[in-house]
Parts: sequence; structure tokens; C-alpha cells
Amino acid sequence: MLKHFLLLFLCVAVVTGCKKDNAPGRGVDLLFRQTFEIPAGIGVFDVHHFYLKNVQTKYAATLGLANTSAADIVRVITTQGTMNGLFGDANLDFIDRLSIRVYTDDPNDYLEIAYRDPAPIDPGNNMGLIPSLSDSKAFISAEKVNFDIVFWLRRTTTETTPVQLDLTMRAEY
Repeated sequence: MLKHFLLLFLCVAVVTGCKKDNAPGRGVDLLFRQTFEIPAGIGVFDVHHFYLKNVQTKYAATLGLANTSAADIVRVITTQGTMNGLFGDANLDFIDRLSIRVYTDDPNDYLEIAYRDPAPIDPGNNMGLIPSLSDSKAFISAEKVNFDIVFWLRRTTTETTPVQLDLTMRAEY
């Protein structure tokens, strides 16, 4: 009888102890679309940083349109991200690893919000990014934010490649 009671207690503890803190909740989506160029001739022996500065977050305006206040927001997480060739004809197979970081003033004080490590061998024109689980509310709630796109390469680039970064962030309440 004691064994059955302990087994029942263990089952109840397991079922009621589960929390879904990392599951996406109700919220407002914040969309970021930025374009930049990866130049020809950059090599594999360096880590390459592309800084996108003073990007408007439209945080307050987007929350206002959704009838939500900034005080209601619990966290901001990345839900989706892609890196695409701008004209549809790029081959992003030269990318070995990729990190998308957000910062305000100091590029060394950053938070990684999406990444791809390792990148697919033959991604073609479209590379999906893996969202990190980090809460970026401290950065995204500002009026402007900076992005640092970090590349590690498999081979030297042979042509200039215009790319577009698309990120979807969710301000959860």
C-alpha cells in the first residue's frame, strides 16, 4: 500500500511540477528587416562583423497599436529568423557559422538573439536561423538598437553578396 501511495505521489509531483516558461505566450510580434552586403574577398582566417547601427525598434508604437503597455511585457524573445540573398540568386554556402547579436552602445556588451552553428553545407539562397532563448527586452525596448552579424567562413567569398536579415521578435505579456 505504501508503494502505491509513493508512486501516486511521484506521478502527481511530476505532472504538477512541469512549467512551460520557455513556451511562446501571448504577445505582440516585432519585425526587423535589414539589408547589407557581404563583400567579395573576405577570408576564412578572420571572424567578420557587420554592424547595423541605429535600427528603429518601433517598440512603443507596436505595443500601442496592440493596446498593450510596456509595463505589461514580461520578456522579448526571438521566434523566427532567416538570412536570404536579396535577389534570390545567392549561394550562402561560404558561411560556416553565424551569430546575430544585439547591443545598445558597446559592441562587447551584447546578447545573442539568433544563430546558426553549424550552417548547412548547401543552404542555397535561404538560411534559417535558430532563435536563442534569451530575453532581449532590455535591448529591444529601447527606441533604437544595434545589430552585430558575425560570420565565420568556410571559404573566401568570390563575389559581393547582398543579403537580407529578417527577424521576428515576440514581446510577451
